[in-house]
Amino acid sequence: MNSNHPFYEGEPNPSPIVPSEILRLRHELMRAVRDYFYNHGYLEVETPNLMRTVAPDPNIDPLEVYVGDMGPYYLHTSPEIGMKKLLPHSQGGIFQICKVYRVEELEEIHSVEFTMLEWYRKGTYVDAMDETKKLVEFVAERLQAARNDRYRGPWKVYDLAELFVRRVNINPFDCERENLFAAMRGKGFMGIDERDSWNDLFFKLFIQEVEPYLPRETPYFIRDWPLSVSTMAKKRDANRVERFELYIDGLEIANGYTELLDREEQIQRFQIDNHERKGSGRRVFGADEDFLAALSVLEREGSYAGVSVGVDRLLMVLLGKERIADVMVQRFNV
Repeated sequence: MNSNHPFYEGEPNPSPIVPSEILRLRHELMRAVRDYFYNHGYLEVETPNLMRTVAPDPNIDPLEVYVGDMGPYYLHTSPEIGMKKLLPHSQGGIFQICKVYRVEELEEIHSVEFTMLEWYRKGTYVDAMDETKKLVEFVAERLQAARNDRYRGPWKVYDLAELFVRRVNINPFDCERENLFAAMRGKGFMGIDERDSWNDLFFKLFIQEVEPYLPRETPYFIRDWPLSVSTMAKKRDANRVERFELYIDGLEIANGYTELLDREEQIQRFQIDNHERKGSGRRVFGADEDFLAALSVLEREGSYAGVSVGVDRLLMVLLGKERIADVMVQRFNV
């Protein structure tokens, strides 16, 4: 590798990137991403950042916006709803690179405003995993990323339920909330209490007992996540959906799923999410009727899959950085 190349990261603890290098690095990353999708026949699209309503995700809150005395409106937390409205008119795959906004703590790997790549295509989450791997390989090669060779070759795909059983001999998907709580308490699991929901228990078990023990040498996928945390993904069975997450260096970089295209089931899931939001004293959100109408059209066309990638996090791991601020330009600080 040419050590004079602007993307060379030959040192274990590289020095901070200066602003001019950040601009150049981000430019090359965006160009590589666009080249990949242009070469594969995707249409680049734009959707509004400002929305009248958003998906009622219990785990994500949008930023509110007022236009004079009108509002609240919302800055999108993902372009998903807008892009699915466009899919019936696209005659193929579509992609978008955009800024998204979430109520987040300003931490080493989180930011209120960040850049997201999102794309949709015919197929299932299996097809989407394969394409995610090809995209990352392509971008890493173009940027001559650190430890570039680890992106080549096969990546492991882990079944989430099997990871739990292997590590702690508990399968959360087979447990109601009370049974899961009892199983964790019976194993002396610390940090749980009677107020925890099933989702709380699931994530505590995953973050403390599964995630730290996964290998970091190569990227890997974890597939088949809980229905209760994947509102817009197609069911795999009663408790799981066809969803994956991509991890590199132990950091979630992307997630994708086979899309839920059943209008009535989507409405029911939004109602469940709004009920949970209301129970925790947060704002509820009405359904976007144009989005629901688009689902009915897409359902007649067959299966679709979508993927979202945190662009800033992807650049972090390609350059061997540990803080999102190291690869952002003019990061917003509250």
